[in-house]
Amino acid sequence: MTSDSSVGRANETARNLALVNYGLLFAAIFFAGVPALIAVIIAYAQRDECDPKLRSHHDFQIRIFWVAFALTLAAGICFLAALVSGVAELFQYTQANGWDTLGEIRIDLSQLTIDGAIVGLVVASLVLTFLCAVWLIAAPAFGFIRLASERGIGHHGQP
Repeated sequence: MTSDSSVGRANETARNLALVNYGLLFAAIFFAGVPALIAVIIAYAQRDECDPKLRSHHDFQIRIFWVAFALTLAAGICFLAALVSGVAELFQYTQANGWDTLGEIRIDLSQLTIDGAIVGLVVASLVLTFLCAVWLIAAPAFGFIRLASERGIGHHGQP
């Protein structure tokens, strides 16, 4: 009888840990992704030691992390490219006006134009960041609701 209660307690602990992981994934929006890193480490560590239904949740948590990571990486690359292009444009403009000394620098940006590619990269970065935020709100909420109602993710979701 003690083994049945210890197995039940272990299953409940694993389920609670998966629920906490969904909370960590949601909190990643507010803490620069650090909680998501903790959640994915826990999910990778726990997924081989649980039943198939709970394993589907750990797999889903890992998928949430990697999709958010890819979206964040793409947004960062777009923003960095826009920043580098903008600085290059500004540098070319300063060279054209012949700034020779640092003692007296006057900046007149009235003749400077922003390239459409730079605007496009900034917009792409903002859109990707928005998509990542929506993903980190919706996906953990979906998983949390499925786990709270004792259903799995995907083909493990059938009762």
